[in-house]
Amino acid sequence: VFVFSEGSNLTPAHHYPDFRFKTYAPLAFRYFRELFGIKPDDYLYSICSEPLIELSNPGASGSLFFVTSDDEFIIKTVQHKEAEFLQKLLPGYYMNLNQNPRTLLPKFYGLYCVQSGGINIRIVVMNNVLPRALKMHFTYDLKGSTYKRRASRKEREKSNPTFKDLDFLQDMHEGLYFDSETHSALMKTLQRDCRVLESFKIMDYSLLLGIHVLNSNMKEKEGESSQSTSDAKRPGGQKVLYSTAMESIQGPGKSGDSVTTETTNTMGGIPAKSHKGEKLLLFMGIIDILQSYRQVELMKKLEHSWKALVYDGDTVSVHRPSFYADRFLKFMSTRVFKKVQGKK
Repeated sequence: VFVFSEGSNLTPAHHYPDFRFKTYAPLAFRYFRELFGIKPDDYLYSICSEPLIELSNPGASGSLFFVTSDDEFIIKTVQHKEAEFLQKLLPGYYMNLNQNPRTLLPKFYGLYCVQSGGINIRIVVMNNVLPRALKMHFTYDLKGSTYKRRASRKEREKSNPTFKDLDFLQDMHEGLYFDSETHSALMKTLQRDCRVLESFKIMDYSLLLGIHVLNSNMKEKEGESSQSTSDAKRPGGQKVLYSTAMESIQGPGKSGDSVTTETTNTMGGIPAKSHKGEKLLLFMGIIDILQSYRQVELMKKLEHSWKALVYDGDTVSVHRPSFYADRFLKFMSTRVFKKVQGKK
């Protein structure tokens, strides 16, 4: 669609240079949105009714990230290669989601391109993993690699920094504890998701993990005030099915009653405890899956071979997909997520 600044019978006038708006695989993405119960009007309303909120990007990708004002969708700029890869991925990816909508893999709802002044800006619309209505006291981007996996000084100076694997091992050296049912649901989901990624020859993905500490009174109040403001804006309940962390790892009808009280709105977080016994709500999702091994391979092969000479090759973050998946799962199951032993 051409969107002229003076407007046309299809498009409104606007104060920007003329641009062209393209949508990719509209039918496929409509199927995805239907699968997750997103109504077309709600989708448009979320994205277009109020200005998007820009988020800071802790990664090295240089992508821009925005969240819709109702907190439902993330909009991310992607490179040409990633947009191409997503289109190739669609048939297999759809089959997987159809069989199993409960997954921590990203959910893609649309792929678009804005062309203006000879520049193409490609954007993908995805599910939002970390609700802004609850304060995340800690956020981690975990790959299961320890080589140089520490947040930069610049990142640490931000008000809500995203830390990495070595930071996690330092801060949460005992890991996070779950009751056995939740633990097994979580590990099963992660294993299934990693096998799917491996079958698509995908690697270099991360687990984005947000931790909200429940029993700290001052922090709790702070969370509640932001909660009420964001809820006032929400046009009625959650729009997207299976999109909370808890729904992603298990069937309906169970909730983490053991950890939370009636008064707490858990926002779909997964209840857990720290080694100090603090009650936590965890929010998580696998991110950055639009890197195929072939794509990464050429760029990283050289880098990897000399790093492996200098360091222990197993700690370097880029490896063939099956090795990457195994190392990722081993890290999650032995260092990050643990089962409460014997006591309730």
